[in-house]
Amino acid sequence: QLMNRFIAKACRRNEYMAAQKTAQEVMDGEDKIVQSMQRFANDAKCKEYLQDFKTETESKIGNYRKALALKMKEDLSERALKQLQAISTFEAGMGSAMQELVVREAASSFREAFPSDKAMQDKAFSAAVKSLSGQQLAAGDDPVAAHFDSAFQSLAGVNLSTTKGNAKGSLAERVAFAQQAKEQEFQQTFMVSAKEAEEVKAIAAKAKSGKDYDFSSLPADASERLDSLYVSINAKVGYSLPESLGTKPIKPTFDSSANSYIEQVNAQLTATGKMLREARLKAFVAAF
Repeated sequence: QLMNRFIAKACRRNEYMAAQKTAQEVMDGEDKIVQSMQRFANDAKCKEYLQDFKTETESKIGNYRKALALKMKEDLSERALKQLQAISTFEAGMGSAMQELVVREAASSFREAFPSDKAMQDKAFSAAVKSLSGQQLAAGDDPVAAHFDSAFQSLAGVNLSTTKGNAKGSLAERVAFAQQAKEQEFQQTFMVSAKEAEEVKAIAAKAKSGKDYDFSSLPADASERLDSLYVSINAKVGYSLPESLGTKPIKPTFDSSANSYIEQVNAQLTATGKMLREARLKAFVAAF
């Protein structure tokens, strides 16, 4: 009987320990399952995110396009305003420069005429003697004042735009020479020359393909020259337009599957950039 009790007690103890071990293993297993599930806790939200992805993306792209158009409009207005200000500044500077030029050229013509003009020398000597004696000089006594007065009067009623310029001629011819040089500078700075227009037409003719243009068929030197004319002419007239998408190629990664996708994206960016260049060059040559 004592033996049976001992055996029963030992069996119950072993059963209890086995049950405790099993319970602990179950709890450990449940903890591991919970930990594993926590790693995928946000995966359930992916479907919700994907459902809203298209709507959000389309909305953001629309906002981006609007912002891009507004930025282009702002850049265009700012560029045009700066060009108008530059023209106004040039014209104002041209006016003040012409006034200074009249005085400078009158003085220059006097210096050139005085050494060889005996009458002017005698008049200057008489004026000096008269001034030293304390006498008041009349308006025509001073050869310098008389020369300047005569020079300024010679400009009255003269059309400087039709007068033939001469750097060594009369005051009117000298002023006309300087004004015509300034006008030429103005045209070169702010106006498209006939030579530039003809050059654009000539290059465009080489790219003509039926009723359309294919600028990719141009030789490298002609293509570079057309781009150069595009930049210089638009700078003259104060026109601003993006020359590229402003994007850069995506760098490859260590994932080959990702690289194939990156190559596709880069190829699309390149193709879109070419389309943009074709479009702006077509609009450019159409103006000529």
